[in-house]
Amino acid sequence: MKILEATNKPFLNGKVKFTDKADSCMVDRMNSEKTTSRFAKVYGSPGQGPRTLGPLRVFWPLIPICLAAGWLLHAAEPIPKISTSQAGLLFILLAVALAVFTGWSAKRLRSFLRGAEGEETVARALSFLPANHTVFNDLQLEPRGVSFDHIVVSPAGIFVIETKNWSGEITFQNGQVLYNGHAPSRPPLKQVREEAAALLDHLAASGCPAVPVYPVICFVGNRPQDGLANVGGVRICTETDLCDLFENTLETPLPAGTLGMISSELARCVEDK
Repeated sequence: MKILEATNKPFLNGKVKFTDKADSCMVDRMNSEKTTSRFAKVYGSPGQGPRTLGPLRVFWPLIPICLAAGWLLHAAEPIPKISTSQAGLLFILLAVALAVFTGWSAKRLRSFLRGAEGEETVARALSFLPANHTVFNDLQLEPRGVSFDHIVVSPAGIFVIETKNWSGEITFQNGQVLYNGHAPSRPPLKQVREEAAALLDHLAASGCPAVPVYPVICFVGNRPQDGLANVGGVRICTETDLCDLFENTLETPLPAGTLGMISSELARCVEDK
């Protein structure tokens, strides 16, 4: 079968002409496979958790508001069970509750969507890691267990990455991360340490070899004022220098067999999800 036919100048700018459309598609597929093999294997969809569970967490307060409105209408028709003044007062209270909820929910929903966008940005950067890395996005090891933004299995160790897409001022003080001068309601250092500990426990229970697990917080589009740091054993970085973490972390890289066992176990969790 004749696959390629040289042009008048076959090697000029490396241009060739395909004589058969099927043959052209076959070569394109081969080139695509070669390109894909150069980069990390990726599991999971980044930002899926915030985009799906976020709206549910935001809008659940509408349930009691709707129930209260239904009860009020039922009490007013067909024979009023409450006085006009009582009904008016209740309507005012419901209107105030709905207004407060609308403002709160809009802010809360923006926060979830912003978090999803941050996870997508980090996942995009991780997807360009070398082929001896495996990336897991939005992974949950147990049905009601800890949720991980990203886990990277690499020769330099296992990295648990918590993504924060914060727009305010980020500083460190007394071993804590401060956001606009205040400690967040959910301290990110504690959060990512708990995630790393949960991963270690899961791998040990699954019979995987003991390996170093590094907790990481990645701030998207916002470099902390104190710069990159290691706060209480947690590595702090941004998406632009995230990939530097995977270089020269261990003097002796982890064996390929160990990486394969861990990747297979985490891939099983993805399939069972």
